[in-house]
Amino acid sequence: MSKGRVHVVGAGIVGLATAASLVQRGYEVTVIDREGPAAGASQGNAAAIAWTDVAPMASPGLWKQAIKWLADPLGPLTVRPAYALKILPWMLRFLAASNPERVARSTEALVDINSAVLPAWERLWRVSGTHNQVRRDGCLELLDTPASLENARKSWAEQRKHGIAVEELEAGAIRELEPDLSTRAIGGGLVPDWAQVDDPKILCLSLADWLKGQGVDFAVGEVDRLEPHDNGCGLILKSGERIEANRLVIACGAWSKHLAAQLGDRIPLDTERGYNITIPDPAVTVKRFIMLPGHGFVLSPLSTGLRVGGAVEFGGLHLPPNWKRVDAMVAKARLFYPGLKTEGGKRWMGFRPSLPDSLPVISPATHHGGVFYAFGHAHHGLTQAAVTGEMIADMIDGKAHAVDPAPFAADRF
Repeated sequence: MSKGRVHVVGAGIVGLATAASLVQRGYEVTVIDREGPAAGASQGNAAAIAWTDVAPMASPGLWKQAIKWLADPLGPLTVRPAYALKILPWMLRFLAASNPERVARSTEALVDINSAVLPAWERLWRVSGTHNQVRRDGCLELLDTPASLENARKSWAEQRKHGIAVEELEAGAIRELEPDLSTRAIGGGLVPDWAQVDDPKILCLSLADWLKGQGVDFAVGEVDRLEPHDNGCGLILKSGERIEANRLVIACGAWSKHLAAQLGDRIPLDTERGYNITIPDPAVTVKRFIMLPGHGFVLSPLSTGLRVGGAVEFGGLHLPPNWKRVDAMVAKARLFYPGLKTEGGKRWMGFRPSLPDSLPVISPATHHGGVFYAFGHAHHGLTQAAVTGEMIADMIDGKAHAVDPAPFAADRF
């Protein structure tokens, strides 16, 4: 017997994973998206299941590095001048989240949710038949200066404290793993339990196809307004159409902020714009996920080519892309892979929905029963999607989940 219908706004990976958890619990589900499955950040991310990342972006020592990066307009971190005043309140919250006590709390919450990531994904991969789209070749972090190597060692020590394996490697051992590498790297670390998917867009479309086979309905339309009432919530689309939802999940990433605000939740969500290029024939072999923490980007081998991407640009949802950022990443990538070619590469820019304390909102709405939030995952939307979906389904079911939801509450701000 059906438990009734739940409407999910957002057909990115978090919305799809939430729909998957709900349909398995016996709910009827309708997914509404402004463009359709995998139209936003879920199609262009780096494909990592980065459950081993437990350090929040906000940290006491980050500001020294950030100031250095901000001096380079094409560096790993930049603020577009036209957006500087708008991002200032977010930055001040980020600074407040960087004190040691707040960082310790955020780290504890990340360890808690990320420890549930792989088991949740294993369940979803298995039931949806997408288990063959997963790779387990590990992640190789490369460092090219003594200072960056020393900083990495501190991060690895923190990961080991939480039971995450990291093997430090010398330069020669690194090149045995990645023969096409130059001699640029002086050291690195192998995180063997890291996982990634073949291609995030293909995974999303596969999940969407499976969901359709389970009876999930998909609708294309942009939700413009919410009108909550005693029996649920009215969704007013930009087309003028009205949809009545008894239970509603808002999971539309960077576009979630204004919907939550209409329900009285002023959540300090902003966007970290990320850039990449996916090269079908890069002329070099990259055998596993490569992270370059000193330079703020990654190289990710996909089934569709090599993806070179990353960086953080604060510029909101409306400013045009600055494609010179892709050129800058490619130039740096060639320091490590001199034979890298980019002919036929496809450039992309997307919006990571980010909160100052590096924790998503996975929570009931503060003031309206029957409405739930699942957004703000920043760099870890793909990573945390499956466990987020299970947490939301438990909330709707009125059950407790193994992950403590308190750090992810909408009213924490």
